[in-house]
Amino acid sequence: MATIKKRSQAAKKQPEQQIVTWAHIASDFYARNRKFVMIAVSILAIALLLGGGFVLKRSLDEQKAGPLFDSAYERYSPASGSRPDYAAALGLFRDVQKKYSSTLSGAMAGLYAGNCLMNMGRADEALQEYQSFITGYKNEELLTGLAYQRMGYLYAGMGKQADAIKAFKQAEALSGPGAASIELARLYEASGNAAESQKEYKMIADRLAGTTWGVEAMGKVQKIESQPASVSPQGDASKQTTSGKSK
Repeated sequence: MATIKKRSQAAKKQPEQQIVTWAHIASDFYARNRKFVMIAVSILAIALLLGGGFVLKRSLDEQKAGPLFDSAYERYSPASGSRPDYAAALGLFRDVQKKYSSTLSGAMAGLYAGNCLMNMGRADEALQEYQSFITGYKNEELLTGLAYQRMGYLYAGMGKQADAIKAFKQAEALSGPGAASIELARLYEASGNAAESQKEYKMIADRLAGTTWGVEAMGKVQKIESQPASVSPQGDASKQTTSGKSK
């Protein structure tokens, strides 16, 4: 029994000895590399301070940018219901973006600058504004999705159907099913691409069931599926040939 107790005590001491050993190793490493350890710690501390400072600065900038964005939006869409002043709103939105580009308000201001140009009928400039926005705010997926959606409307209005389809596809990929999806389905249908239009309408009917778009899509799907399968001209010709031979 005494032997068992001694082994138990030895087993308990072994982890303690390992801890002491590792402590000595760490102490020796620090003694030999003290200079490099202090440099690494200093760099980490500076990085943490800079990171915290950046977050604080962005928060303060957002507080300043918010009221300026609201002022610009009031010109863009007056609460009183009066006529919008897109020219004035454009200047204010650009000012917000220029001063506070790293904030969410600054990003939204860039998007609305394009909207102003679109509403003013300056389509080419609006497209450039949206493209510049997409390049500068790639991480803001929801907003860039909206920019692509606006570009789709512009291209469709200009008769550039292929470009419109590409833009709406990008919008759908970034923002998910929505307005871009129904526009995409309509464009496929208008271009005679029945397979793609049916596929898109089915997706909308499933994913946006109960919405206005979902109801429209379901009606389109039912209409397409109720149509009889078309027979190719070659099929008709072969039938006529066979019929003629039999006679």
